Amino acid sequence: MPIKSHEELSEIGSRVLRSAGATDDVADRVARHLIGSNLVGLDSHGIIRLADYATWLQEGKIAGDNRIEVVRDKAATCLIDAHMSFGQVAASQSADIAVQKAQVYGIGLVSVKNASHIGRLGEYVEDIASQGFIGFLCCNAEGAGQLVAPWGGKDARIGTNPMAWGIPSGRESGGMVLDMATSIVPEGKIRVMMRREEEIPRGWVLDSQGQSTTNPADLYGPPVGAILPFGGHKGYGLMLAIEALSGVLSGGGHARPAAADAWFTHGSTFTTMAIEVESFRSLTEFTDDVDEMLRHMKSSPPTTPDAEVLVPYEIESREKSVRLANGIMIEDSTWDRVVQIASGLGISI
Repeated sequence: MPIKSHEELSEIGSRVLRSAGATDDVADRVARHLIGSNLVGLDSHGIIRLADYATWLQEGKIAGDNRIEVVRDKAATCLIDAHMSFGQVAASQSADIAVQKAQVYGIGLVSVKNASHIGRLGEYVEDIASQGFIGFLCCNAEGAGQLVAPWGGKDARIGTNPMAWGIPSGRESGGMVLDMATSIVPEGKIRVMMRREEEIPRGWVLDSQGQSTTNPADLYGPPVGAILPFGGHKGYGLMLAIEALSGVLSGGGHARPAAADAWFTHGSTFTTMAIEVESFRSLTEFTDDVDEMLRHMKSSPPTTPDAEVLVPYEIESREKSVRLANGIMIEDSTWDRVVQIASGLGISI
């Protein structure tokens, strides 16, 4: 498997997206997000997505420029129609607007419809937290992308519906970021393991007969299988809440009977929120207490001598340091797709 620097991958990503039809600023922003996901170890949202994004651009499923339109703007809230602009561009702009509103009203909430796949949610809430605000973001797949079975069911009915929180902290590594799918695992992680020809743990996926499987290909079929929700009924309940808060609130689309070709999707709707900490207390007092809370968690003796108590985003921060220094390993099948899509666009790698 090739190992590439983040600078080289970002440059390749920008060139591919520009050649596929994106403007320079959009291509640079999306490429930066993809490689940023690889850097923190979230390979399921990294360069593995580049070929799909470029194909969607060529097919006209994603706008190559920024077409974001503010549809409704009322004090602390805002509704945006992204008109199939890149999700990374729409999510960044929604975070900026949420922070601006929170600076005035103490809280800002932005609902967005008709965006493309927005990638790693943690980046956006981390940016909000770095400015001294509590950030939240959740999204769905406009009612398509039905990969997950409802609790007690065996056929897929709903998306992986991720959510993320960003909490300001005084730590050198930055704020506390919780970024998670409400399925037991993100679909992209199953895709990565399939390309690496690895088995998945039993209890992640049901095959088309409703039986637990260790073969990641059983999710994709045909016939298709289903991912399970995390935590049983609790994860399932969060999925439905996120479906309402993103797809229903924005009017962009919610889980419902869908055509077979809508099983995969290039679209998403989402809601972004920023809360101004200093509307309640000083930011320094807040971050001091957050840091004390995290230290208290880590002071718990580990269950085994070689284990460690971790807090959210600690693994990602460490992985970023390693990959910045040593490069990013790309599985052969993903790299082959990158080379192939680049070649088709006249780019030699």
